[in-house]
Amino acid sequence: MNPRAVLLIIVIAVVVLALVVWAAVWWVGRQAGVRRAEFARVRAERALLARAVHDISAKADAYRDLDSVLATDIRAIVRDLDTKRMEIDL
Repeated sequence: MNPRAVLLIIVIAVVVLALVVWAAVWWVGRQAGVRRAEFARVRAERALLARAVHDISAKADAYRDLDSVLATDIRAIVRDLDTKRMEIDL
């Protein structure tokens, strides 16, 4: 058989195989259930919620001198949240 023909067949086979693998990866990515836009939205929402909890915690610490019941309750909630977040991050 002609060596050029064998080389051409091998190159075509590799290109077709690469296209099939790319199509399979693309298809699985589309069927994964979570779209990039949805993931970005949830990530942004999580960042906003984390910032809000941080701000609430800072406000509760500002009222530490008054030792108000609300500030004490907020500190307990934030501590519980921080503990649960540490368990999730593991």
